[in-house]
Amino acid sequence: MAEVEQLSEELTTLKRVVQTSLHRGLLAKGVHEVCKAIESKQAKFVVLADDCTEDTYKKLIVALAKQFQIPVWKVEKGALLGEWIGISKFLTKTKKIKSRKCSSVALKHFAIEVSENEKQFVEDKIKGL
Repeated sequence: MAEVEQLSEELTTLKRVVQTSLHRGLLAKGVHEVCKAIESKQAKFVVLADDCTEDTYKKLIVALAKQFQIPVWKVEKGALLGEWIGISKFLTKTKKIKSRKCSSVALKHFAIEVSENEKQFVEDKIKGL
């Protein structure tokens, strides 16, 4: 039970950090933007979906991140990332019409709205990756 709560807390915090950074224009999404952010050393960390069907895509992101010493935080589903960045379509807040996946995002900077506790939590987590 505690593991489920911890996982939920991690995902909730990550979701908030990703969404606030997205609204401030501090998030790179998609292979082109993510690779550009990694190569220019702007990315603090990368979030990569484990269920990405394109192996070369995952290998590219992981290899670039490793080369530039940028941590990679893996989430289970790309549909989850798609919801977070707003590319999934909803009829209401709870009823989804179309689920669209996003395989990777890179956080360039923390948004102003991210609290110090959330920022510290994410920084501690990415140190352990």
